[in-house]
Amino acid sequence: MRRFQITISKTVAAGILALVLGALPAPAAKAECQGKDGGSSLVTGIDGGETLILEDGRAVRLIGVMGPRRARSGPASDARAKMEAALKALTLGKKVALDLGERLRDRYGRVLAHVAVLDKGEAPIWIQEELVRAGLVRVISFKDNRLCIDALLAAEENARRAQKGLWETGFFAVRPAEAEDLLFRLENSYEIVEGRVSNVAEIKGRTYINFGRNWRRDFTAFIPAKSGKLFRQTARNAAQTGSSLADLNGKKVRIRGWLKNYNGPSITVTHPEQIEVVNDKAAMVR
Repeated sequence: MRRFQITISKTVAAGILALVLGALPAPAAKAECQGKDGGSSLVTGIDGGETLILEDGRAVRLIGVMGPRRARSGPASDARAKMEAALKALTLGKKVALDLGERLRDRYGRVLAHVAVLDKGEAPIWIQEELVRAGLVRVISFKDNRLCIDALLAAEENARRAQKGLWETGFFAVRPAEAEDLLFRLENSYEIVEGRVSNVAEIKGRTYINFGRNWRRDFTAFIPAKSGKLFRQTARNAAQTGSSLADLNGKKVRIRGWLKNYNGPSITVTHPEQIEVVNDKAAMVR
């Protein structure tokens, strides 16, 4: 089976692409996606900002990334338009290769894949990584689709530190865990929340990562009992110490996911890639 290697590009395409994405930092390494071979085809259209329409009839949803959500007007629609323009400039009319993740299709029948542009004579350009590095999308992962998330998280960290794209405008932001009122207002939005863990508690198989002492108001990350097995398995497979959930106690941590309000703002965590230990990548729970 063919396994394409996605190489982080050293330059960005000229013309409109340069205007949309701006200057990107030169990468220091290459990232590899080695999922299932999804074949290749020509991109004939863009649908909804994160979906490519291929000449062979397939609709391909870019996995691992999510752009700003669409709004009728204002900052969200402007940010979305910029992201869609970048995706068109990168892919429209070009041949792309697909690498499939664990889950092959979504509920709409779209193929779920990492995508690389195959320009003649050039190294493949990993589309997800380019958009993350430009600050036009954030990283999102799912329990049944975790391929290449570590590499994308590293690219997002660099974009955030360099204040690229929507990180510079403030449209993308890391929310403080202690800002409960703000988090309440952001219910049903996809967010990254950062704070220091007050304690980690397991109750009837469920794990609660608490960021305060008032459990009815403070931000909490909730791990369902059915997801605990995955965390225990990754902890056993980890080659470093400090990789269990209990070891998060007292550490500064980022949680990413969809915000809900239940006994305070909370995010349900189903897999390790939703948790990052800040300024300590070696201790990342993965």
